Amino acid sequence: MEERKAKLFSRDYILVIMSAMGASFVNYFFFSSLSLFADKLTGTVVFAGFMSLAYSATALIIRPVSGILSDRNGRTKILILGAFLGAVACLLYSFTTSLALLLMIRVLNGIGMSMNTTSAGAAIPDIVPKERMAEGVGIFGMYSTIAQAIGPFIALAIVADGEFSSFNRLFYIAALFCTFSLVCGCFIKYERKGKAARKGQAVSAVPDEPDAPAVTEKQDAPDEPEGKIIFGFDVRVFGPALVMLLYFFGISSILSFLTLYGKTRGFQVEYLGSFFLVSAAGLLVARLFFGKIVDRRGGDVVVIPGLIITALVLFTIPLMPSLPLLICVAFPYGMASGAVSPSLNSTMFKRCSPKRRGTVSAAYYASVDIGITLGAPVLGWLADRTSFTWVYWSASAVVVAAFLLHIFFVSDKQFKRRAAKA
Repeated sequence: MEERKAKLFSRDYILVIMSAMGASFVNYFFFSSLSLFADKLTGTVVFAGFMSLAYSATALIIRPVSGILSDRNGRTKILILGAFLGAVACLLYSFTTSLALLLMIRVLNGIGMSMNTTSAGAAIPDIVPKERMAEGVGIFGMYSTIAQAIGPFIALAIVADGEFSSFNRLFYIAALFCTFSLVCGCFIKYERKGKAARKGQAVSAVPDEPDAPAVTEKQDAPDEPEGKIIFGFDVRVFGPALVMLLYFFGISSILSFLTLYGKTRGFQVEYLGSFFLVSAAGLLVARLFFGKIVDRRGGDVVVIPGLIITALVLFTIPLMPSLPLLICVAFPYGMASGAVSPSLNSTMFKRCSPKRRGTVSAAYYASVDIGITLGAPVLGWLADRTSFTWVYWSASAVVVAAFLLHIFFVSDKQFKRRAAKA
């Protein structure tokens, strides 16, 4: 029994990962190609930015709603509904004739994908053994890394000629990926099994213990006490979420501006992609191995070094005189990112009641969305008025602020100290 309880790669775990991966591929298809479609449709690139804004703003607004619906109605139902809405949006893209219609469909796309990824993120801690929470969450996040590495390549290869027929082909393929996500969701059984088991317990008689309390369908196993709720979120998620927000604010300087920075330094742009390839390798290594360490020794042991390494990488980027030296810091950056993000995610799940995992997942993804959404324009404004050197040094300072926040307010030590006083 103990071995079965400790099993990580269960059928439902794999199905949730596959469902989330299908949705993530669609996201990266459109991140890389929809601006080209908007340019083809309108004849100007100025509207391309509206595509990103419409999608990110919608996803950010819908995430808390998705989390609440997931907690109340079940993860699988919302995951399937999100994939269905995504598939509908993908098919509707092929009928787009104006920018206004394109924006409306992009909003629908954002609603569907937000519901799917938020619900998938909430399902993972339901499925994995508690003693392997960080490992399970870390490996789950690899789906996004794979989609990020392959999705844009596939999309740009399909629409390389810029013809509407090629974009329509991409939209149909994206709809198939959403359908794949939906089908995987339909085969996830853990919620149905749990509901059936609770119903069986509720009607079973216990003749030897006539005074034993009846088990109802809504009763759950004992779990962590529920904390205070603010704006629909457990207050215990705000500390780790703020660290995540600051962290992604800082690394948005790499995600959004590294190519432009390399171009200003005279680096060969076609080889700058090597930075992201090497960083992805570091991220995969971290997600595969650091989760086990976190489960045994707590999140601080990898989060604190990860924040320090990221701050140092950001500070040294403007000091690198050549592209090979710049690529040298890509692997430690990827490992640091793979340490910080999933560890804080699992920390948020562990500190809150299982009944609120939907809103915990929403808080996690929202902190990432807000960090990048705020970081890119703020640091872009700074680049226009100063230089990329100050962009990366400022980003490093923001990550240092995240480190200090974690040390003094969010760390396991501080959380346990406050819990003991309470």
